[in-house]
Amino acid sequence: MVPPVDVRLTILSVLPVSFVVITALKKFIEKKQNRPSLPPGPPPLPLLGNILNININEPWLTYTEWRA
Repeated sequence: MVPPVDVRLTILSVLPVSFVVITALKKFIEKKQNRPSLPPGPPPLPLLGNILNININEPWLTYTEWRA
């Protein structure tokens, strides 16, 4: 026999996941619609951005190159 499922526990576990998914989709759609007309830059990585492209010994040179 299957034990009864606590509906409150199920709802409490589904709500945060639904919130995260809906928020992520909303951000993704807004990002696609509000693209600024900027020249293309180096492709960023999720969460890290372009931090791996920075020269550790002379970061000001990387910033100057990105500015130009």
